[in-house]
Amino acid sequence: MSTLTLSSQTVALFKLKIGVRLCLAVILLGFVSAPLSASTIIADLSRKDVAITTDFHGTELLLFGAVKGEEDDDIVVVFSGPQTKIASRKKEKVNGIWVNTETVLWQNAPSFYQLLSTRPKDDILSPALQAEYRIGQDYIPLQTKVPIISQSDYAEWFESLNRNMSQLGLWKTRVGDVELIRGALFRAPVLMPANIIPGRYEVRVLHISKGTVRSEYSTTVRVTKQGIGALIFDIAHRYSVFYGLFAVAFAVFAGWLAAMAFRRS
Repeated sequence: MSTLTLSSQTVALFKLKIGVRLCLAVILLGFVSAPLSASTIIADLSRKDVAITTDFHGTELLLFGAVKGEEDDDIVVVFSGPQTKIASRKKEKVNGIWVNTETVLWQNAPSFYQLLSTRPKDDILSPALQAEYRIGQDYIPLQTKVPIISQSDYAEWFESLNRNMSQLGLWKTRVGDVELIRGALFRAPVLMPANIIPGRYEVRVLHISKGTVRSEYSTTVRVTKQGIGALIFDIAHRYSVFYGLFAVAFAVFAGWLAAMAFRRS
């Protein structure tokens, strides 16, 4: 008689699928019995905490939920990370050398921004409603530090910022990744790359019907550093001067050690 052995990863994946299906069943049951005046959408994530360790290579979360709607309704998910300062630089050739000639510092740019939808957002909502509900990178309320750029230059600088963040995998628009089943259940994979920063991430789920936003649901994900990486990160931020001096001293010692090793060989 043969024996079937399952790996720990297979068992964990099986448990996750069973858990998600049970959660969907509970959500749908509670949704059907809810009063008509209640929200038309509820959602949840497969995980609410993400740990950044030394071997962290990104992760994937599963967003799932239920909605009171029709088959031709739409779901839009806006997943945004903590705000941070980002510098955009313009390079020009001066005397044959490429140098940074201009720099714009974005004060409150989201470190992570992922937009998921059942269809292209322009087919779902008008530009006015997209701006009102901050749907899409074009409607992120960004602020810049000195130098203050003109309105005509803003588009060029923002396009550069958007392109750079997209290349890093931090700003993404994923059309069709939200699967809405018979206007009742929906699911969507949420990809978080390895270069995310710690903090509180907001997930906004919007139910859209016939060009209007019927309801919105929000939840959060907590991203933290753990292990030796968390210790180094904490020391670098709390004792930045001493950390800098230690880094310089360590670099000098490593250089001296390498020079001695090559000299002996």
